[in-house]
Amino acid sequence: MDLQTIYILAGLAAAILGIIGKVTGFFKWVMNLYRRIHQPSSTNIKIPKKTVILIPVPNGLWWHMGGRGDKPVMQIVGDLNVTNISNYGVYLKGIRLRKPRTDGHVVVRSQKSDIYGDYMIPRGAISDLRFDLWVEPPVSEKGTPFKGDVTIIDQFGNEHWLKRLIFPYS
Repeated sequence: MDLQTIYILAGLAAAILGIIGKVTGFFKWVMNLYRRIHQPSSTNIKIPKKTVILIPVPNGLWWHMGGRGDKPVMQIVGDLNVTNISNYGVYLKGIRLRKPRTDGHVVVRSQKSDIYGDYMIPRGAISDLRFDLWVEPPVSEKGTPFKGDVTIIDQFGNEHWLKRLIFPYS
C-alpha cells in the first residue's frame, strides 16, 4: 500500500467518524429536548418571592402575662387575614418576632370548615390565621402595649414582614 492510499483511507476514516459524531450529537440533542419537555424538573418550578398578603384583624392583636412555674412569660397573640397571591397552594409554617428574637406557632383556618391547623391556602384564596408567641423573660410590663415586628414564614422559606405592630395588654 502506497502513502497516497494511506492518506485517502485516513481521510475517509476521519470523515466517517465525524459523520457518526454529528449523528450521535443530534440524537443526544433530541433526547435532551424530549426530557426537558416531558419530564418535570426542579428548574421548571419558579419559586415565588411573595406568596401572601397579610392584614391584621381589627382588635386581633394582644398580649397577656402568663407563667411557667413561678416565672412570668409573655403570651403574644394575633389574628390576621391572609390572601394567597401566588400560583401555588401555600402553607404558612411559622412566625418569628424580630426583637426579642422568638419563634412561634401559626395555624390557618381550613377552607372547608372553621377548624384551624396546618392547612393549605389554595391559589387566590383568602383565609384566617392565628399566631402565638411566648417570650421569656417578659420585655413589657403588665398593662402597657407591646410593639414589635413579626414575620410569617411560608413553605418556600419566604418571610412576610409586618412591622411596628401594636399589641395592647389584655
